[in-house]
Parts: sequence; C-alpha cells; structure tokens
Amino acid sequence: MVGWPVLYSVIALLLVDITTCDNLGGWGGWGPWSSCSVTCGFGSIRRNKQWEYPDGRVANYTLTKIVECFINRTCPVHGGWGMWTGWTRCPVMCGGANVTRTRLCDAPEPSNGGKFCNGSASDSFICNNATCPEIPTDFDMRSCFNDSMFLCESREHCVPKTLRCDFELNCHDGTDERGCIISLGMGINSSIQKSKFLAVIFTLLTLLEKLFII
Repeated sequence: MVGWPVLYSVIALLLVDITTCDNLGGWGGWGPWSSCSVTCGFGSIRRNKQWEYPDGRVANYTLTKIVECFINRTCPVHGGWGMWTGWTRCPVMCGGANVTRTRLCDAPEPSNGGKFCNGSASDSFICNNATCPEIPTDFDMRSCFNDSMFLCESREHCVPKTLRCDFELNCHDGTDERGCIISLGMGINSSIQKSKFLAVIFTLLTLLEKLFII
C-alpha cells in the first residue's frame, strides 16, 4: 500500500509539471482565411495559428487548417501541340531544297482565354544537298532522240539508259535516280552517294529476278 508521503510527492510533481507547461505558452488564435488558391473551379483556403509564449514570443512552428473552396468561373484551357505531320517529299534529287512538317495547337485547342502553344508550328531542313552534275559543254540535245537515251525531267539533258538507277547522279538534275533508291531517313530521298554495297545488292536482285522469270 502506498503511503501518504509518496502520494504527496506525486501530487507535487504533477503540480510542478502543470506550472511548467503553463510557462511554455500555448496556441494562439486562428488567423484570417487566405484567398482561394485558384481563380476558377475547386481550390483551397487556409488559415494558421502559432504557438505563443507568455512573454509574447512566437515559436517557429505553425498549425494550419485547410478547407476546400470553389470559384464559380469557367477555367481557361491552355493549348497543347498535336502530333507532327510527315515530312513533305523532297522536290529535288540534288542541289538542296526545303522539306517541311507541321503540327497544330489542338491537343487541346486553347479556349476560354487560354494560352496558345509555345514553340513553332513548323519545322524544316535541307534535303538532297549534293552538288548536281553539270551538263557537258559538248552536249548535243539531238542525241536525246535515240531510244537508248534517258531524257532528264528538265528536258535539257539526257544520259544513256544504262546509267539509270546506278546509284550515281548523271542527269544534271539527278532525275535519272528518281524512284530508284531506298528512302533514307525520315521517309525522304537522301543525297545519293556511291555505294558498292548497294550496287552489289542491286545486281543480286537483278539476277534473282531473271532467274525467277526463267
């Protein structure tokens, strides 16, 4: 059984603790509510209170209350870029030209005062910029009336048909190779360079075609 002296000691300690807690201060009153965190739709408001000491000092920790708020106003929708289109076809086989691709600000479209997409709606680069062959100074257009000659698209030059699709530019506009080569990079005809590997592949395919026909 606990004696009275022990109980008196416990009560005395509790009184000391209570007095000490009172000296540490307590939470102050709630501050004013903040404005809503958004200008449209659902957001939040908050208010704070701080721990205050009896001597007027304020502790550096805060208790915050957060409540949902709603602003009855249609929100702006900012624009987003859609997918790029494919690259346009390169219009030349040599000499260089621009190919382009475009995109729309429709994913989503800006509305209700929303911002238009940042960045460019188009993109471009130079395709087939290899130097075009020159028409020989001794070239005679009358030679083009021969069935063995290939008339270049410009109709200003012709080359032997045996030079067509040989992986080299022979026409002054390079059109003797149009439609003959594999598209290289982003779906457009890249500048043609002589390639022994491609020449071998072409020869093998020709032989296989002849064997198949036979």
